Amino acid sequence: MIEIFSSLIFFIILAISAGLFFLRYVLSVDSNIFRISEIGLIGISFLTFLSFLIHFILPLNTNVNLIVAVFLILAGIFKNINFFINNLIKDFLIFSISLVVVFVMTLNYNPHEDYGYYHLPYMINLISEKIIFGLSNLQPQFGWNSSWLNFSSMFFLPFLGLNGLHMSNPILFFFILYLFLEIAFNKKDDHSISRYFLVILSFYIIIKFSRISAHGFDFPANIYLLISFYYFLKLNETSEKLNKEKYFMIILIFSTVALTIKLSTFMAPLLILSSLFIIGFKNLKKKLLIKSFFFCSVFFSFWLIQQFIYSGCFVPMFEFTCIKSTSWYTQEISESIKAATGAVNKSIRDYTGALSQEEYLRNFNWVSTWYSRNKTEFIEHLSAFLIPILVILFFNLKYFNFSKNHYLYKKKNYTLIITTSLFVLIGLSLWFIKSPVIRFGVPYLYIFLFFLIVFFFVYVFKIDLKLRKGIFITLILALTFNLSKNLNRVINFENRVNYWPKILNVEFSSKKFENYSINYPSSKIVSTQHQFCWSIPFICHIDSGKGIIISKKNNYLFITQSNNSN
Repeated sequence: MIEIFSSLIFFIILAISAGLFFLRYVLSVDSNIFRISEIGLIGISFLTFLSFLIHFILPLNTNVNLIVAVFLILAGIFKNINFFINNLIKDFLIFSISLVVVFVMTLNYNPHEDYGYYHLPYMINLISEKIIFGLSNLQPQFGWNSSWLNFSSMFFLPFLGLNGLHMSNPILFFFILYLFLEIAFNKKDDHSISRYFLVILSFYIIIKFSRISAHGFDFPANIYLLISFYYFLKLNETSEKLNKEKYFMIILIFSTVALTIKLSTFMAPLLILSSLFIIGFKNLKKKLLIKSFFFCSVFFSFWLIQQFIYSGCFVPMFEFTCIKSTSWYTQEISESIKAATGAVNKSIRDYTGALSQEEYLRNFNWVSTWYSRNKTEFIEHLSAFLIPILVILFFNLKYFNFSKNHYLYKKKNYTLIITTSLFVLIGLSLWFIKSPVIRFGVPYLYIFLFFLIVFFFVYVFKIDLKLRKGIFITLILALTFNLSKNLNRVINFENRVNYWPKILNVEFSSKKFENYSINYPSSKIVSTQHQFCWSIPFICHIDSGKGIIISKKNNYLFITQSNNSN
């Protein structure tokens, strides 16, 4: 338990250090204009970038990660020690609440259902070997990888081992909760739409995503996109040049991170383009603009190159991005992705009728089955969104003022209206048609519901939307719900000795192929999870080496497909 608490503090310091280093030495920006939570989230972004850069030439093993961590802490924190200490003293209550909540959430949480299938095996590859050509030939899921798994691999350190890989989502949740609390306690912009957006989002996140086991890397992608949208709202509300530059930089970086974590955040570029339109090129410092765009361009290029090295495709789900002449190209990987994300995501496994798969997917025949399968989850998300709003409205009924004084009513921001409309309309439409898994559509659903409520209050009922009471009480209730739910889970957990999330130890066997040893699951326990690689040492192949050829060229490992499956 002490090890988990100490690890949280260490990784929080590491993320802040990385953010301070990035702002000072990469962008040459004054860190004093940023909140600690913003610096931490920027630090996560920079660590993700470093994971790509380093992995091109080195494995992300304990020695490499420790050197990077020590360097960033020395160069980041110690060069800004007064800034760090002053902010820690100023925000001590916020820091303490965030730390306690995340600490309890981390104890004994169950890893995501896909963790042993391809999350952990993918990270085992990253920490064992520098970038591998044709990695998706080992397992197709490695081809459409997430930058979040790269970032998580940076936490593989000598004193933690594989346990450190569990800490990425708790660290993200810490800085998100920290940001929520900073905004909730800040009364300078009490009645701005951006503040309401973040406050309602905080209640929704604290309640609905109280279990880290449900996060996967959908949560990081969604939260980075939603926070980008929050800063887009802030950009529309400010007239100060310094704030405009800050908000634009954050939107650019966070949108890039969201897109590389998961392509379900495909609407992120719209926020960047609209932000540029709002501020105009002339109103930005050219040096800051060039540095920010260069960093994000290189970041995104690294992600594309990694995808190409793994699969022979820059974006594996789109066949036209594949170069099939490469020796490591994964045959039919685009079709594999469609098979994994098409009918399955439209609940075909729950369908009991006589239609073929093609007929089921045609003309929205799948909608009724999909709705029956997902309606409970819809209700849960909707409840987590609406109940806190109803509580706050109850406390503010006597303060409602029916007038046309709200700035949204008096001054229509057409850029905001058009951007939000396109963001929601295109986002929801493509999500529903292509891959209607609720967790993929969270950003679009949340923004749609939030502005639907704003529209009715401001434009239909013409209420001057000023919430004066109830925010802190609702926040306390949300945090109490989160803590009680997680404490109950920890108390009822059987293993009181080890509080780390459980990694399944799967029995395995080995086969020798020329100079390489292939490991594969051979558990006597019959279950789906025991058929996966989990933490089986590198190289693990579920099919025990069938259909693949392993070779080395110029000191890089190549995994190619073989016509012979024996």
